[in-house]
Amino acid sequence: MTWDDNQAKRLLADLVQIESPSRYAEGIRQVQERVLDALTPLSLQYQWHFTERGPVLEIFRNVPGRQGALLLAHADTVWPLGTLDTMPFQDQGDRIFGPGVLDMKGGLVIGVGALYDVPADIPFCWLITPDEEIGSDLSRQLIEEKARKASVTLVLEPGGEEGALKIGRSGVGNFRMEITGIESHAGLHPDQGASAIRELAQQILWLASLENRVLGTTINVGVVKGGTTTNVVAASAVAEIDIRVKTQKEQERIEKTLNAPPQFDTRTSTRYVGGFNRPPMDHGPVAEQWFRQAAEIWESIRGKPLAGINVGGASDGNFTAAITPTLDGLGAVGQGAHARHEHIDWRFMPWRQRLVQELVVRAGQEAMASSAPSS
Repeated sequence: MTWDDNQAKRLLADLVQIESPSRYAEGIRQVQERVLDALTPLSLQYQWHFTERGPVLEIFRNVPGRQGALLLAHADTVWPLGTLDTMPFQDQGDRIFGPGVLDMKGGLVIGVGALYDVPADIPFCWLITPDEEIGSDLSRQLIEEKARKASVTLVLEPGGEEGALKIGRSGVGNFRMEITGIESHAGLHPDQGASAIRELAQQILWLASLENRVLGTTINVGVVKGGTTTNVVAASAVAEIDIRVKTQKEQERIEKTLNAPPQFDTRTSTRYVGGFNRPPMDHGPVAEQWFRQAAEIWESIRGKPLAGINVGGASDGNFTAAITPTLDGLGAVGQGAHARHEHIDWRFMPWRQRLVQELVVRAGQEAMASSAPSS
């Protein structure tokens, strides 16, 4: 059975032209079914795991013992329905444009092509999830369950420049600052009030002092709301906050600090609610061994070294890295993820496909060796 360049481009065109924003279960299911259809000649096993946001599609080949590689991909995109009207699929040869083409329908195509070249006795498991772009809260349990059985997790998220793999990702926290003050007339009784908005401003400056750019800890207050009208001292204010950390130690520091924030005006009260929905993705020694294998394969295919980079964005690899060695960024290479100029560089697709295929084979061979009876 073969998988060629024309088949890959047709599949990519079909997937991009199926709009599948997060929470749109119908489009997500159609993307998954198209991937399954492309894999029909391989007679693989599959199972649907249904959620309210669309199913998780599990495609697998098992042998007794460990399952070999776990591949991770997602069918949802950040683009709302109707985006294709103003941002159509465009094949310009080496560059292919369209909503979700890089993040991560190109990765789905790489996964399909890679499995066509995996020998029939190699075990693996591939999960295609419906909710990665919104936190994977409904998929996380299954992802972690499968990761515990895997030799390595291969995440088909977009790669970095020149195909670099993403060996470190920030943990992501979403917090809400809630402040209660005392309402009063701003002209008649200003001293009787305690402004929640003024306290919010002080808290924002304090949050900035918690950042540590050297360690990769960033804090962004993205939304603020408060008060009722200009002549009333504000009785309430809220802020929505994004916090990124690169180490577990930094995550613990931030959590502990936000549990006991300072009060700049003691007549107000402040609390931070929320937490980290993705832990930091650390690159341990076993993951480094897998990265070295990937680099060796890449150099043999392309004749150039493979870089490993740390990035601020998160993926489902954040969940698996604490469970099993994880290589992320094995998907398409291009630019503009989540942006109007989103596109992939088609020249990297066969190299990427070969890299994933080789890693799946090596992981499967390791799984079979570990499950073989000792003599």
